[in-house]
Amino acid sequence: MSTEPQSGTAWPTRSRPTRRMPAPRNRGGSIRWVLAGFILGLALLTGCASQQGCSTPVGASGLTPEGVASLGQGEGVVVTWGGVIAATRNLARETEIETIGYRLDRCGKPTTSGQPIGRFIARQSGFLEPSDYRAGRRITVTGRIAEVRDGQVGEAGYRFPVLDDAVVRLWPDETAEDQGGWTPRLRPYLGIGIGSGGFGGIGGGIGLGF
Repeated sequence: MSTEPQSGTAWPTRSRPTRRMPAPRNRGGSIRWVLAGFILGLALLTGCASQQGCSTPVGASGLTPEGVASLGQGEGVVVTWGGVIAATRNLARETEIETIGYRLDRCGKPTTSGQPIGRFIARQSGFLEPSDYRAGRRITVTGRIAEVRDGQVGEAGYRFPVLDDAVVRLWPDETAEDQGGWTPRLRPYLGIGIGSGGFGGIGGGIGLGF
């Protein structure tokens, strides 16, 4: 039997399915959302980390150890002073920390790059380990000015303001990079990465370490 079509008759044809092209991604909008998320997360984490470990000064900010010693005023006033330990003395019921005063930075930490602002004595009840509170360590102290005591530095006479009921903050040992004053550190520290891949992909991440 002949398989050829009769005159005027066409072979049936198969219709091919139409292939739709994917709609283009709004890459600009995606990138903006990702970057906005990173910036917000960084701002929140940085704000928390930058405040961690700081010591907020309280009391009369205008009084210095040198000013109190020379004027003999300020008894009963609460102040926050800081500086470098010169000597620690363990007495029968309390500990005295003789301190070379320096101005405080934004984090409440003594800035040893400037000029001293006078010596003072921080008096705290109980025993403080002298190997921890040794000469050269930095402290920030909040306490009440109890008196101005006559004493000596070497062979020279000296007048020391004494802080009673002292709350003492002992700072970590100083490193070379700390000597210029306040150095902001992220604790916890942050790591941020943004990358793009093929086919219009984008990715990123925030790492948080302690």
